Amino acid sequence: MVQVFRQVLFFALLLPAFARAGNVQVSATVDRNQVGLGDVINLTVSVSADSSINVDEPHIPPLSGFDLINTSSGTEVRSFFANGKFQTAQTRNFTYMLAVQQKGVLEIPPISVTVEGQSYKTKEIKVSATNARSQPQNRQQAQRQRQQQQDPFGDDMDSMEEMFNQMLQNRMMPRGAPGQGQGQGQGQPQQINPEEAFFISAEADKTKAVVGEQITVSYYLYTRGQIRDIDTLKYPDLKGFWKEEIDMATRLNFESAVINGIPYQKALLVSYALFPIKAGKATIDPYKAKCTVITPANFGFGRPYVFTKASRPISVEVSEVPVNGKPANYSGAVGHFRVTAAFEPPVGAVNQPVTLRVRFEGQGNAKLIELPKLDLPPSFELYDQKNSSKYMKDGTSYKEFEVMIIPRQPGVFNIAPVTTSVFDPQSQKYTNIASQPLNISVTGSATTPAPPALPGQAGVSGTSAPGGPAQPAEPALPTLSMDLEVPTLSNAAMAGFTAIIYLGVFGMLGWRGFTSLKRKPKRASLKIVMKRRLKTIREFATKNDFRRVGVELTNAIYYVLGQISEQGGANLELSRLLEHTPPSLRDELAGKLEKLIERCEALSFAPEKMISELTEKSKLDGLIGEFETVMSRAIELAEI
Repeated sequence: MVQVFRQVLFFALLLPAFARAGNVQVSATVDRNQVGLGDVINLTVSVSADSSINVDEPHIPPLSGFDLINTSSGTEVRSFFANGKFQTAQTRNFTYMLAVQQKGVLEIPPISVTVEGQSYKTKEIKVSATNARSQPQNRQQAQRQRQQQQDPFGDDMDSMEEMFNQMLQNRMMPRGAPGQGQGQGQGQPQQINPEEAFFISAEADKTKAVVGEQITVSYYLYTRGQIRDIDTLKYPDLKGFWKEEIDMATRLNFESAVINGIPYQKALLVSYALFPIKAGKATIDPYKAKCTVITPANFGFGRPYVFTKASRPISVEVSEVPVNGKPANYSGAVGHFRVTAAFEPPVGAVNQPVTLRVRFEGQGNAKLIELPKLDLPPSFELYDQKNSSKYMKDGTSYKEFEVMIIPRQPGVFNIAPVTTSVFDPQSQKYTNIASQPLNISVTGSATTPAPPALPGQAGVSGTSAPGGPAQPAEPALPTLSMDLEVPTLSNAAMAGFTAIIYLGVFGMLGWRGFTSLKRKPKRASLKIVMKRRLKTIREFATKNDFRRVGVELTNAIYYVLGQISEQGGANLELSRLLEHTPPSLRDELAGKLEKLIERCEALSFAPEKMISELTEKSKLDGLIGEFETVMSRAIELAEI
């Protein structure tokens, strides 16, 4: 009781002097100035005032010779009676844990702090670092000496601090941990077992899902000490899942957590959205890391320990989407989505391309959605198709298709909505989603500016195109003049014979034109599209935009194979597209195409740390060259 009274009296004598100062006081201190290489010190920036104040976070300049490994902050508010009235003092402390990285005299430059809009600067601090690490006992003695110089009740405060420290460590020790109830003398500090100073935990929001349903998994670091550094030894492979990165920590931001009554500090390492790609048993594999952790001691921090830990794997049971009630237009998506579609521009001209933009977005992985079959008029010709997609950190995603269409006839066209079906995992039901109806007005003439008529095509006689003026008939063939006199009876026979000759000649020309035009225009048009897309891809590669390179390569592969197979483009999987290609193409290129598309998709969506080698310029150029070789060969084999 006497000790408590002495302490209260001390603060009562001390605080009036502080209150009389009245002004804002800003200072910076370290817990010791003599350190060893590898030691850890605490830098504290304090802002004090006799009233409530707004304080911005200090601006820490570059610290040469130190490594910042952790930060914390807190506010102290003290009330006291002085000069006949009740007063309040507030102190805001910002603490920075620094690891000493080099020997010599190290300087901590002045630190800027903004208080109530006014800038303050602390004094420079010097720290002497030697090769030898300081001993815990020496540090404790130095701390006691400093406290005794500043505090007239230092011995009592030391005893209280030691008692509090011991209670804290007893609280942090797990039941049955080494050192508890095993013959330790009373009053001896009970240290945390360094083997249990930290662990890594994988936490998933579900362990049962259907194919394509989102599973969110997060990897956390839990510690009861201070993490000085962390080295990730192995990111999870997550095979059997389509993986999207939600968050990857670039700095450990700790928050308090309690497990089985034991307090920990918890920090996120990485978080993924996972989508199972096949039914059966799947495993969320471990995250493995090596950490240097400093366990608490009576004063300051203990020595660092280095350990390697890994999270436990998580088993996931994956089932197929229900077969009963599965619609024919099921898109393959699981979640909640909406679809929009529109022509851009809504007014077009005959023989001029327009773009139909179809966009799916919502909660889930829209990247799995295939483009539904479009109910377009017969006079609309599909020319090109590409898509782009993205997964957002909030769990939403989108996939957008750009379909280039060339209308061959004028008129006002009302087209049915784009419809598809998705599976809702919450209600376990299929739902249909549809866009608004599509409308487009096509102006101009069906023959202007149409390309020249090909042999055997309609239009060689005078006809009237729908919506356009009558076209003049082709000039008649010149009359065949004969110098020989032909008997009257044979004129009819000669006319028939001449007609047979003309029909035979034009029939042969028409057949050759039809067979050659059936192949060569497609081959020529694919080569033109390839050339145009390669130019765009190389431009992205020059800008080091490897994500766009991956997306454009993927789209180009699906487009070419879609044209060769006459099955469309990105609305089918690679294996299904290959089923409709010539056998020679499948036999020669199936394996190469699978490997090529796998690398292109990884370049498009995989985390950057996993594909760092692919993003190098030489590797990127090599991938583009391989794409050009494989796809050129595919076009050649399609024409054999």
